[in-house]
Amino acid sequence: MNNIDLIRQAIENAKDVPVSKSVSNFIQDMKAEIMAEELVVEHGLLEATKRDVEDEVSELASAEDKAEEDDDFDNDENLHDMKSVSPSMRAIFED
Repeated sequence: MNNIDLIRQAIENAKDVPVSKSVSNFIQDMKAEIMAEELVVEHGLLEATKRDVEDEVSELASAEDKAEEDDDFDNDENLHDMKSVSPSMRAIFED
């Protein structure tokens, strides 16, 4: 057998091998991306609809709410209780 026959046989054998769920999902995602790219190339960018804008605003608002919930208490001096600071450090900040 030559190399081309071996490759042909390997491809035929690979068709019967089951693909894991994650690989299958990845393949579907790649197909969807290719289809979207072909759509944009063929027809250009589509105009944003009012619903698209509302969805984006909603997503941004929820991300902002999440950021407020995740205040960084270790790095934000405005959120520290100054009474719990040592007396020597408090003296520096008090007039």
